[in-house]
Amino acid sequence: MQNKSVRLEDVAQKAGVSITTVSHVINKTRYVKQETRELVLKILEEMNYDTSKPKVRQKASKLIGVVVADITEDYYISVVKAIETYATEQGFSILLCDSEDDVEKERRNVKAMLDRDVSGLIISPINCDKYPKDLKDTAIPVVFIDRKYSKHDNVFVGINNLESGYFGAKYLASKGCEAIGFIGYPATVYTTHQREIGYRECLHECVPDFEPKVLSLNYHQEDSNKLIREFVESFHLDGVICGTSDICYQMIGSLEEMGIKIPDKMKIVTYDDNKWLDYLKFPISVITQPTTEIGFTAIDSLVRMVRNPEERKKVATDIFLETGFIDRL
Repeated sequence: MQNKSVRLEDVAQKAGVSITTVSHVINKTRYVKQETRELVLKILEEMNYDTSKPKVRQKASKLIGVVVADITEDYYISVVKAIETYATEQGFSILLCDSEDDVEKERRNVKAMLDRDVSGLIISPINCDKYPKDLKDTAIPVVFIDRKYSKHDNVFVGINNLESGYFGAKYLASKGCEAIGFIGYPATVYTTHQREIGYRECLHECVPDFEPKVLSLNYHQEDSNKLIREFVESFHLDGVICGTSDICYQMIGSLEEMGIKIPDKMKIVTYDDNKWLDYLKFPISVITQPTTEIGFTAIDSLVRMVRNPEERKKVATDIFLETGFIDRL
C-alpha cells in the first residue's frame, strides 16, 4: 500500500540524488547509471512509493495553471520546462500565462485560470504585498515558485534568498572589495527584498566601515544605465551584487560606457548562469539556482495535493533548495 505522505523529494533526499534523477528512474525518461537506478528503486520500495502513474479522477480537470512574472527570463523558461515535463508524465496539461511584471495583468491571468477550472495553480507573484482576492479565496491548491506573498497559507518552492545575498556580499569582501553595492528591483519583489536583507546583514558584519548602498530599478526602466553609472560613481564602488541576470547585463553596459574594467576595478556577483555569460572576456561569478528541481518540486507538490486533498495543509510551507556557485574570480 502506498504511503501517501511520501513525496518525491523525500525519496531523493534519502537516496542522496536530485528529484530529477528520481523522476527519470520512475518514468524511464533518461539514462541513469545502473548503481544509482538500483539504489533509487530500492528506496522507492522501502518507502512504499507507488511508481505507477495514478489516474486522475475522471470528473477532475486535467489542466494545471502556471502564471509567471516574465517568461522572457531564462530562469522561468527552465522552471516551466520542468513543470511541463513532469505534468505530462502525470497525465496533466499546463496552461501558461505571462504577467509581464504587471500586477493588473497578473490579476486577470489568475482570474482567467480559475475560470478555466484548473485543478491547481503555480504562480510567481509580482508584488509580495498585493495578493489577488480571487487567488486568496480559491479552494484549489496553489504553489508559489521563486516569489511569494508576504502572508499566505500555501507551499513555496525556491531558494533561501536572504542567505544567497549574504553569501554574495561575503564573497566580494573576501576578494578585497571595500565598497560593495547592491542593485535590484523594488522591495515589493520578494526575491529582491530578501537578497537585499542578506547583503545588508553581511556588510554590517564584514565591512562595518561601509554603509550599505542600494539602487532600486523599475522593470524596463529607460534610464537604468544612467542611474547605474551615477550609483557607481557616487559611492566609488569596487564590488556589486546584481539581483538578477538582466540587471547584470545592464551593469556591464554601464561599466563599459564608463571605462571601468571588470574585474580589475569592479567585481560582480550575479544570479543565474545565463548562456551569454560564456561569451564575456572577463569573469563574473554567479549564484546558480536549481531551476529544474524547483520546477519538479513545485509540480510534484501540486499534483499530490490535487489527487489527495487531505495533503493540503493550509499552512505556509517553505521548501528551500540548495543554490550553487560559480567562482570565476
